[in-house]
Amino acid sequence: MSVYESEDCGETRRYTFRRIQTTAIRFQVKAGHDVAICLSPDDNEELEDVYEIFIGCWGGGESGIRRHKDEDVCRVETPDIVSDEEFRSFWIKIQRGVIKVGRSGQKHPFMSYTDPNTLLHVTWYGYSTGWGASGEWMFPDDDEGSSSSSSAMSSSDSEAEDINNLEDRPIMYKRPARWVPAKGGYFPRHPVSGGEGPDGEVYVGMAHHEGGYILGMVVPDQGCCYIPFGGEAIAKEEYFVLSNPGTVNISWEPGSKGKVPSGALQGGRSEDGEPLYIGRTSVDGVVSVGKVHPSHGVCYVPYNGTEHSHRDYEVLCIQDVPCKI
Repeated sequence: MSVYESEDCGETRRYTFRRIQTTAIRFQVKAGHDVAICLSPDDNEELEDVYEIFIGCWGGGESGIRRHKDEDVCRVETPDIVSDEEFRSFWIKIQRGVIKVGRSGQKHPFMSYTDPNTLLHVTWYGYSTGWGASGEWMFPDDDEGSSSSSSAMSSSDSEAEDINNLEDRPIMYKRPARWVPAKGGYFPRHPVSGGEGPDGEVYVGMAHHEGGYILGMVVPDQGCCYIPFGGEAIAKEEYFVLSNPGTVNISWEPGSKGKVPSGALQGGRSEDGEPLYIGRTSVDGVVSVGKVHPSHGVCYVPYNGTEHSHRDYEVLCIQDVPCKI
């Protein structure tokens, strides 16, 4: 496993960035104090739209989460949490509007923050040390020979190892799918196909809009996700792609009038907090992926600039159990 070094940056952070590909970031670090991780929408720490996670800072005995480079939204006492004599392992999860930070082998985080305005869209993370400390870093799923600014991260193997290390093990589930943040046509491994759209294959997507997480379809050639909302097909340049990293058996099953079959995957929520399901239907002979809205009794899909509603549709379902998304 490659070891990356971070110098003592003094009072100014200088992050080395890596692409986020899953909702879990895992790393091992050896440093006396002042370990920092930056969560950013780009590979650039100069942006104000970032979160910074500090471990063993403020003299070495505290950790915290900072938003927009100037607002400490979480701060806890963590004496001796890092060491300059041995590697210590940590995880960061970004999911459902919450940032959680924990130690490997422990299922409960020692820090968490729920953003009242929903999480900023982050697709990169950077690592740094400072204030008199340099560091050595290892990333468990690092591709051999890749550079620190573009190496891919995958958490499934690390998560399995952490679960095996727990004394109180949870029920083991198969993960049928996970949402991966993306923008500009980026795709994770194993994206879930929605079928053939008007310009080729489209993929299951989701985007934040008007306080909800609205399901839609990612069109690769156009580098965006189209969501159906308010009578329109709205293009989103920042979105999530549904990935099936465990290659669990999923299929499209018939549904109608707002009802969904057994095993249907809940994929998002409306602006009013109602659960939405991943649906698709045909418009003018081509497939379009969108949201099954149970209380409305229809599946909404985006097509040709307009939101279309259909009472009959197909729903994305999982065939293997037990499961969770």
